[in-house]
Amino acid sequence: MKNKIIYFHLLLILLGYNQLSIAQTNANKNYIVKNSTDSLVLNKATENQIKAYNEFFEQHHKRHIDELIQLVSIPTMSMKPENKPELIKAAELLKEKLNTIGLENTEVHFTNDLPVITSTYTQNKAQPTILFYGHFDVQPVNIKRWDSNPFSPEIRDGRLYGRGATDDKGPLIALISAIEALMTVDGKLPVNIKLLLDGGEEMGSPHLPAWLAKHQDWLSNIDFGVNVDAMMHDDNQGLIWKGLRGAADLEVTITSANTDLHSGIYGGVAPNAALAASKVIASIWKDDGTIAIKGFYDDLKVFSKNERKGIADAVDPNQEAEELKKFAINQWIGEADYSFIERTWIRTSIDVTGFKAGYIEGKASIIPHSAWFRMMARTGPGHDPDKIIKMLIKHISQQIPWGLKVEFKEGLMGPAPVFDENDLGFRIGKKVLTDFFNKSPLILYLGGSVPALSSIPDAGGPNLVSVGFQRSDENFHADNEFMRIDSFKKGQRIYINLLHAFVNQLDD
Repeated sequence: MKNKIIYFHLLLILLGYNQLSIAQTNANKNYIVKNSTDSLVLNKATENQIKAYNEFFEQHHKRHIDELIQLVSIPTMSMKPENKPELIKAAELLKEKLNTIGLENTEVHFTNDLPVITSTYTQNKAQPTILFYGHFDVQPVNIKRWDSNPFSPEIRDGRLYGRGATDDKGPLIALISAIEALMTVDGKLPVNIKLLLDGGEEMGSPHLPAWLAKHQDWLSNIDFGVNVDAMMHDDNQGLIWKGLRGAADLEVTITSANTDLHSGIYGGVAPNAALAASKVIASIWKDDGTIAIKGFYDDLKVFSKNERKGIADAVDPNQEAEELKKFAINQWIGEADYSFIERTWIRTSIDVTGFKAGYIEGKASIIPHSAWFRMMARTGPGHDPDKIIKMLIKHISQQIPWGLKVEFKEGLMGPAPVFDENDLGFRIGKKVLTDFFNKSPLILYLGGSVPALSSIPDAGGPNLVSVGFQRSDENFHADNEFMRIDSFKKGQRIYINLLHAFVNQLDD
């Protein structure tokens, strides 16, 4: 998952130019531009090849968009068990497409009722093997808040509207069509590839560690990794994630009786599960929005004065006020010792993401016997998500009133990964984007999470450099999600260049 939260903030620090640009979307993103002095030399397609690739893309553009529309039309909401047939339908559609373009050993694997698609190309024995990761499941929707049916995609003003259009089905089809172009024009790929397409990222990829643990042989001979569930800054500049926050969630069920009770007969004597849950939730936060649990912040990395000054010097003084107005929020909350941006970048947050209790479809004079809520932790550098969840469980258990019962369900999504900019795969991705846009990409930290970026290296696979074309205003995880058609075209060309760039780049 990129388990992106409802909005994000992009912090630019353009070294040498003192320029700041901030954008909003569904996860907190803060990034620093660095001047590129990398002397890395990359393989590139010839002019004739580039011309042939462009002709192929133009000739097949409508078909590729139609294939994307077909995929977006499938409501692959992985968090709903009843949607398993839709996940299977989408997986089989992608499998058929991968087989059609000439990839090998394409399979759909199910672990804990969630699918993973794998596919390979292994014809270039002397060349490196690159893993490409993306996902085809999507976030839930509130259809009433959309201007069009989220699963009947529409193209308006050069934008394709539909759930998953930009997160992450558009990037998947762009990658697959780039592979198809290479296979059609050249009759082969310049390197070996392995595809890992995830059907459960939007619920934290809970199945992926188990699948990876059973298939370590599949990961054993991979040299580089690329994550296509990623972004570019705008039409003229790419970006790469330097690091992300980790994530974990916790479901809590509090039970007071074996049934709902009559509020007239038992009101004033029967414990109310909704009230108990409210008291527990309130105990976790102080009035300023900081976490009230003793020792909660102890293990977080302490950033230096210079690191914090670099952020503070670049912050637009109007940003906080403008965003309060944009979202109709009265005030921000959180640690007063850390700036607005720092709280979303280097600090751990906890939020209640769901609450259910009582009867809400109409009026009912009952005392709820059960209450349920889910909490999401976004962990900063140094924080272990498992330790944070255990800390929450201990605190909640101590706060349960009136002898009520409590049950917990944990969901770990991985710690906060931070990537080495000197890693060869990172440098290759950065150089490809620099050459494509004639400008060094932004190097950023992400407030959201992509669990695979931790679980794949943890299982023995490569680190993944994030190269994509999602845009910060395209409403992923929100209403009226869309993808720019022009961005899709850029993505196709970038993935072509990236595949050529890995030629002869075996890191000895």
